[in-house]
Amino acid sequence: MSSFSVCGKFYVVKDKEGNMIRFTSQCQISSKEKAAGYTIIEKYGQSKTDPYGFNKIDWEKANAQAKEIEEVLSIGKDKNLPYPKFIVVATAYTPDEKSCWPYADGFTSTNYKAGYKSIAIDPEYGMFHYGDVLYVEGYGVGLANDCGGAIKGSKIDLCYDLGDEQKALDWGKKKVRVWILNRLG
Repeated sequence: MSSFSVCGKFYVVKDKEGNMIRFTSQCQISSKEKAAGYTIIEKYGQSKTDPYGFNKIDWEKANAQAKEIEEVLSIGKDKNLPYPKFIVVATAYTPDEKSCWPYADGFTSTNYKAGYKSIAIDPEYGMFHYGDVLYVEGYGVGLANDCGGAIKGSKIDLCYDLGDEQKALDWGKKKVRVWILNRLG
């Protein structure tokens, strides 16, 4: 799994009609995309600040904690895990216009690149906070760094990468267990 980044340039590939096709960190498109009339533009140069400390997260530790949870779940015993556990309703999305309009700019509400490992929460509800590293049953390790208009109370929305719309559709809507692996605040 890759980690979140707050530095570097960020580009968007669009088709002739102006619809977003994909995001990339490289300023190049394929010859097929050029022939189809696609364009690439710099969308944002990310800020050098890290307001929630996301880049200080120890992802190796989080992945080891996730493995620990998965091993315990495989034998059917999750009562003795040292992490706070919650049961929530989880849906899934991708950072495309269909899922995120009118906010489909490729970024989370906390100004980090949206994609796999981004988790939308209800920051007002208080169950999860921005910066929480979460393990979501069936999804994996993710970061509470987004919110959404339909995400209220004990609901979360799991982000998949642009182009993985089928994975998000296949996820659907289900009750899952979520563990807080690390709370930054």
